[in-house]
Order: sequence, then C-alpha cells, then structure tokens
Amino acid sequence: MSTKTKAETNREIAERFLNGTHSRDIEDVNVIDDTVVAFPVCHGFPGGEPADHESYKNFFRTFRKSFSDMEWKVHALVADENYVSARWQIWATHSGDFAGVKADGRRITFDGMVLYRFEDGRIAETWLHINQVMLLTAIGAIPALAA
Repeated sequence: MSTKTKAETNREIAERFLNGTHSRDIEDVNVIDDTVVAFPVCHGFPGGEPADHESYKNFFRTFRKSFSDMEWKVHALVADENYVSARWQIWATHSGDFAGVKADGRRITFDGMVLYRFEDGRIAETWLHINQVMLLTAIGAIPALAA
C-alpha cells in the first residue's frame, strides 16, 4: 500500500483548483473554498490582487465575462512539497470588454504560467504570469503587433 507524498497531494489540489476555476460551469469556482487559504497572497493578477475567497472567485467570474467559450490546456505541471507550477494555454472568445478594449467576438489564444505556494494542503500564495503581450495583441490592444 503506497501513501501519497506531499508533492503528489499538492499536485492533485492544484489540478482540482485549475479544473474548477477553468470549468465551463462558473459555479465550479466554489472549488476555491476548499483549495485556497482564507486570505491568500496573490501577485500578477490583472485588475488587482485577490485577497480572500470571494475576490478570488470574482477574478475568475470577471475574466470569464471577458473571455467566454474557454478551452484550456496545461502543458506542464511540476510539484514538490511546497510548490506547484503550471504552464498553460487558453483559447477563448473575446466576449466582454477587457483592458479598455471593446469585445469583438474574435477567437483568441494566449498562454502563461502560475506558481502556487502551499500551506497545510491549500494554496496560500499565487504568482500569475499571463503572457500579456500575446493577450493584448490578440484582442487588438496592441495594434502594431496585431497587424
């Protein structure tokens, strides 16, 4: 009988968090209640840093209003006893205003990375790095590169 390592458990929690927050069902963001500490420390979030469960959920709700019909893929997921990192890609429809750019309904793609620090089996700190040049170019906010 094998026992899961802390790294394996952290990886499973991160996968559960990612699957819930990127699900087609917006209510799946409630996974945050079970996978994130009450007052996480966040870095790199566009529009402000989530500081509790509700603001973390609102980040994903707002993001989904701007980018609907989202599909996503994790290209790499690496875990140890304290951290989990994921490299991901998202495909979505620009369906709501974002960064001052009006929605135009075009299908876009962008990628990024995230690093989660764990405490007692929950995400305690998040460093998010969205490939902003790729995203802003895709929605036409950087017209010179979009052409």
